Amino acid sequence: MDTLAGGGARFQFASDQSLLIYFDQPMETGRAEARPLQSPTTIEANEKVGKLLRLLQLEPVAGVRNLHPAYCSLLVKFDALKLRHEEVEGVLRGYLARLEELKLPAPRHVEIPVCYGGEFGPDLADVCALRELTEGQAIDLHSSVEYLVYFLGFVPGFAYLGWGSQGIRRACTRLPRRADGDCLGVRLSECSGLIAKS
Repeated sequence: MDTLAGGGARFQFASDQSLLIYFDQPMETGRAEARPLQSPTTIEANEKVGKLLRLLQLEPVAGVRNLHPAYCSLLVKFDALKLRHEEVEGVLRGYLARLEELKLPAPRHVEIPVCYGGEFGPDLADVCALRELTEGQAIDLHSSVEYLVYFLGFVPGFAYLGWGSQGIRRACTRLPRRADGDCLGVRLSECSGLIAKS
């Protein structure tokens, strides 16, 4: 069941004990095309996710067990013995009405050292051939952009990063390569970082 809320949010039951709040616009019926990450719509939606998450962290709701942020949504898991979906939605609508009041903390800038090519980046030559770039151009495209961390997930420390450069986006390889250590993987419209060991 989808219900609309103010501020472009919509609610959807996710399970008997969870509710999803989406901040993006629903796709038209049929096969959906992926939206570019870092489009103004996606950045604005992700900021709303961050604000709602921050409000819920500052003012927790009794019976809410866990919060799972994503690009344009927030999954709220709750104790189904204490709360019903409609009750959680009602409380969250009050929080949504206050989103514009909240100022998020200034983002932190983190510099991540990256090694390119050879055993550390066996796909660099394939990326260059596919996009008709030199290794230097591919490295410049990748390292000259500031990335926005949309959320952490999958495993602890795995960052979902948005980026602006169309130049080095490429199709995923059929089988992911094994990474022995720190790695940064590039796929289609996002970049992901996984710190496997320090």
